[in-house]
Amino acid sequence: MKLKKREAAAARVREQFPHLLCPVCGEKLDVKELTLTCVQNHQFDIARNGSIHLLTKNIKTKYTKDLFEARQYLMHEAAFFKPAIDEVIKYLRDKKPGVMLDAGCGEGTHLAQMTKSLDGFTGIGIDLAKDGIQTAARFYEEVLWITADLAKAPVESESVDVILNILSPANYREFARLLKEDREVIKIVPRSGYLKELRQHYFGGGYENEETVSAFYDQFDVTEKLTVTVVQSLDQQAIEALVHMTPLSWRADPEKVDSFKALARTDMTLDVDILIGRKK
Repeated sequence: MKLKKREAAAARVREQFPHLLCPVCGEKLDVKELTLTCVQNHQFDIARNGSIHLLTKNIKTKYTKDLFEARQYLMHEAAFFKPAIDEVIKYLRDKKPGVMLDAGCGEGTHLAQMTKSLDGFTGIGIDLAKDGIQTAARFYEEVLWITADLAKAPVESESVDVILNILSPANYREFARLLKEDREVIKIVPRSGYLKELRQHYFGGGYENEETVSAFYDQFDVTEKLTVTVVQSLDQQAIEALVHMTPLSWRADPEKVDSFKALARTDMTLDVDILIGRKK
């Protein structure tokens, strides 16, 4: 019989990832029925949807439920990012399986696609935005979803085999702490052509990623670099989802946002580097 989401999450922590730490005191968390408890008796209930909230205070962000649902549509239904995710899956397919942590997982589509396609990997998605984790838990059941601060991740040191960091800010000191020896961080960063049609419409210019790439090279021994460049055709629903989910719209002229959103169809460029590195 299929377990309910709370029971399934409890089993996943107990059997696949017993490495969570209390965000209050830093002691190890153990599963007691449907609650995570440390020796200091700090307690964190597993939510009905199977997610776990390990923040000590609520943090407001501009990343809303509507934004994450738009992102889920663009990434899952419209499959905009699939060519890049397929490259990561291809790379990992011959690697030793283990725990794969998506640091800044958002609504969870990328991690869910990878764990579904890769045998033996346990997926852990962490994000600061509660709405992102709630959306992930609603759409994707086979992953452990956690709201937590990645600047001080409530996870034991050297307990993770692969860290994913996809178009998201990074805390490389934490990544190095979490990562097992001789395992890998996979960071996906935008190249100059990423969303160039939207950037040109909004701002009349492009984007450079040298600073982001250099920071990764400074912190990790880069063993491989892959590039994915694909021009895709988006229909009107996908265009609306893109406009709603991207932070680029936050600083664009509202009239330009509306005029782009009104397009019936447009080409859109996916242009990213996939950087794969190990601890120095």
